[in-house]
Amino acid sequence: EISCSLVGSEMCIRDRYGKVRKLTIRGGVQFPISRLSANVKWIGETEVSERKKIGDAKEYVTFGYHQAEIRISVSLLAMTVSLELFESEIAKIIAEAYVHEMDSCIVSGTGVGQPLGIANDPRVTNVVEMTEAEFADWTAWKKKLFSKIPLSKRGQGEFLFTNATMESNLLTMKDQNDRPLFREAADLQIGDRAIDGTFFGRGTTLVEPDILADFDTAVAGDVVGIYWIPTDYAVNTNMEFNVHRYFDEETNQWVTKGIVIVDGKMLDTSGCFIIKKKA
Repeated sequence: EISCSLVGSEMCIRDRYGKVRKLTIRGGVQFPISRLSANVKWIGETEVSERKKIGDAKEYVTFGYHQAEIRISVSLLAMTVSLELFESEIAKIIAEAYVHEMDSCIVSGTGVGQPLGIANDPRVTNVVEMTEAEFADWTAWKKKLFSKIPLSKRGQGEFLFTNATMESNLLTMKDQNDRPLFREAADLQIGDRAIDGTFFGRGTTLVEPDILADFDTAVAGDVVGIYWIPTDYAVNTNMEFNVHRYFDEETNQWVTKGIVIVDGKMLDTSGCFIIKKKA
């Protein structure tokens, strides 16, 4: 069994997989995602409150069974020379590969043979389209995005942008007198990995351009940013890897193969916004 802790605390805290909700429910079962909250009712001395029926839930998601395979090959010579080191690192190598792939799927997974990503989920209907001028205008952000966030979701979300979008488009915001606004609006905090910052007080994590498009090179309709609440996305897996090793006679290599069954998708889409470039 491989847990996220094997990857190291730095990766688990900063990356998307470490922030989402983890479930271990059986695949193929409808999972209720709405109308499961209880209501408060003021009662008198002889009154009782009505029961909340589970049957009132009308929205569900169903997790499937997607298999992810990880193969690691090492030559016979290397196996002989560094067997002890390889054995100690094998769990970490598998876990790192798994987390890296899940980080990508959470955003852009197709849902076909893999988890369904935010950008491809038809249930995520909060779409904000912004022209180049609007993207550089802080008032447009207030009107088009921040004013639309439900009160129940305020103060919980974070942004996903590429480094180029953050540096070239957000940190270059100016007012009408050509004075920079980034000190008030956005500030990329330089830490150990320099991938975290804030944008209008909301946390921001930078992603690679193969996950989201850079605003300057994107075409109309491309997703250039995401505002989401990580715990509104769920990954369903028991994190149990079926690992076995075999010797490939053709290449004279030992191959370690790990297979895990996993699925993932949004539970609550009301606090998720997809930001697209507009012509």
